[in-house]
Amino acid sequence: MTLPRLYLNFIADLDWLIALEFGRVDDAQPPENWRGVSESFGFLCDKPGGREVGFKILDFSQFDPEAKEHAEIWNGPQFNAPVLGLTQANAGEITLAARALFGTDSTINRKFFDAATGAEGEQALTYWLACLQAGDAMAHFGLGYTLHELGRNQEAYRHLRHYTEIAPCGSWNWCWFGKAARDIGEITEARKAFERAIELEEEGDQETDARELLAALDDPHV
Repeated sequence: MTLPRLYLNFIADLDWLIALEFGRVDDAQPPENWRGVSESFGFLCDKPGGREVGFKILDFSQFDPEAKEHAEIWNGPQFNAPVLGLTQANAGEITLAARALFGTDSTINRKFFDAATGAEGEQALTYWLACLQAGDAMAHFGLGYTLHELGRNQEAYRHLRHYTEIAPCGSWNWCWFGKAARDIGEITEARKAFERAIELEEEGDQETDARELLAALDDPHV
């Protein structure tokens, strides 16, 4: 079986290391897809009880890979980590190599991400595109809503639809996808997206404007 090829994302200000199969994100994943090893380390699986496709470490600078509770990361699933020059490596080996290579500096994708969130319009679009080209699939969301704000709705629709597929449990992900679907005339799809956003809100996710947008689909005067 082919081993997952990991994309490494170090976010210095949050002190997180996210090492997931290329194209995946840690955002808005089904909770049952996470398998915790400790309070700071968890594997992400492709389905509940399924194949491990990467891992995430909180408090990375303080993380002790040699602690007894982390024994599994040395004898558990293996991955390929091209940016580290590692193949068939366990999570412990990847952790040590990432710490040595990155130090305390965020990976380049995160620099573009931070620049994008602090910009607007065409400048934000440039940074989101750079972030995506640097390999960070989370940029699909930022790129999508920025394209929508710029009136490039067909392009926005593609990126936002894709993001709901890779991050299916986020209310805002579905709300923005609904907006893009509505604005290219895909009303049935927009309605389903707004309804899904509302369902996720009711399950405890962030409140969006999906209710108002759904009502407006049925009554343009709302």
